[in-house]
Amino acid sequence: MQTDAIPDWFYPHWAAVAPGSAPILVRDTDSALGRYSLRPKALGLKDLARVHGHLCDGMVIGYVAIKAGLETLFPDGIVDRTDLRAVSKNGPCWVDVVSLMTGARINSQTLRIDNTVGDGFILQRISTGQACDVRLKPGVFPPDQAALEAGIRATRAGGEPVSAAIIDQAEAMANALNERLLTIPPAQTIEVTALASYRFVANDLFGARGDIINKDMQR
Repeated sequence: MQTDAIPDWFYPHWAAVAPGSAPILVRDTDSALGRYSLRPKALGLKDLARVHGHLCDGMVIGYVAIKAGLETLFPDGIVDRTDLRAVSKNGPCWVDVVSLMTGARINSQTLRIDNTVGDGFILQRISTGQACDVRLKPGVFPPDQAALEAGIRATRAGGEPVSAAIIDQAEAMANALNERLLTIPPAQTIEVTALASYRFVANDLFGARGDIINKDMQR
């Protein structure tokens, strides 16, 4: 089967032409043991949707927010994916989008999963220490959409089915939000907050024993 003959049915035309879906330029290495590539490559929202599996509102929020943060950390417009650390909550779309856009990975100790970050991300440029928090501005995410999504999750957690009409409604709301986020200037929807003296911690699973610190003290 010729895969180049398969249309990109998962990626709507409005997303392809929306200004917010414009790709970022990323810098990587040439191979597993290679040097910096001489040229950057384009990484777009369609690439992320193809790998993640669908174009959801979580991925679009992440794409627009992370892009705004990367523009702050890399003002020359080329994102060095060998020079980034990131923090994300534990969500499939959130982790995928931040890992793909930044190159941060849990196994390389450059990606931290931390639900206290909420519906945002922390990005840090390793070489400079410069860090920022990026997220939607308050009120941008529709309250009725949040309520509907919470209701769906609660219904399924209780073992009850969800009707096709409800799923269609949730998808329509998400698509409307996606179109808005990708159409209007990010300055109207995204807040980027600089984090002074930010210290990245890969995880909290390891640490020195606390029960032996006084073993040599006098009785």
